[in-house]
Amino acid sequence: MRVPGFGTVAAMTRFSSITIAAAVLVASVPAFAQEAAPAPSQTDVIIRMAPAQNPSREAWYQKDLESANTRIHRTRNALIWTSVVTGVGIILAGVGASQCQYFDNTFQNDQILCNTAGNVLLPLGGTMLGLGAIGMITSGIMLGVAKKRRRDIERDYRRSSYGRRLEWDPGGALRF
Repeated sequence: MRVPGFGTVAAMTRFSSITIAAAVLVASVPAFAQEAAPAPSQTDVIIRMAPAQNPSREAWYQKDLESANTRIHRTRNALIWTSVVTGVGIILAGVGASQCQYFDNTFQNDQILCNTAGNVLLPLGGTMLGLGAIGMITSGIMLGVAKKRRRDIERDYRRSSYGRRLEWDPGGALRF
């Protein structure tokens, strides 16, 4: 029996057996390397200064700041693109409106008659204008919230790393 792309079933079985054997061999190499490592002697000890901050706190700060920057970047792009959609909607609605005529009837409802271009461009432009405006408002709010979150993260980091600042007490003294 032939399997498309592999040939016979025996060839496919051989290929999968070789792949599994290679994976087991590669996975076992670090275990051999750990057993062969010599024990450190007293002369190999390195003296290090303790870091100013807990490295896990620093890592979490970097991760939070990176996440905040990514969120700001995405919401800024959303604000830009929804602004573009709003602009295109204004242009399309304007071109569509120029293809229409307004009739003021005295005894009947007023009428707007459009040619084919006006019938297509006016609703399309109006829809893009409306949805783009809603998107601009929403993404603008989201951008403000994301920037506030980043400022809060930076402020919390400054407070945790530099300690408290000197402040004037209402009684006229310095407070630590």
